[in-house]
Amino acid sequence: MARRGVFVRAEEVAFLEEGRLFRRRCIEVLTRAKPQGPLYVAVSRIVEGIDDVAEVVAGDRRLFYQRDATSPGPDLPPANWRTVE
Repeated sequence: MARRGVFVRAEEVAFLEEGRLFRRRCIEVLTRAKPQGPLYVAVSRIVEGIDDVAEVVAGDRRLFYQRDATSPGPDLPPANWRTVE
């Protein structure tokens, strides 16, 4: 459950944007670190901490997660097919 009152909206947005950028840098480090090595473990904990902060501030732990791919569905514009003769 999100707690409100700590930030005004502009501060909350700026704070979450900084968290998003730092989390992205941590993920880049994880891609180059030795799996399950001390650096990997430490940076993984930082990423978990950033996710915890996102849950408290925004109410969504998965705020910074990559979104699932989706199809455009019915909003897809009609295609103009060309026939080759």
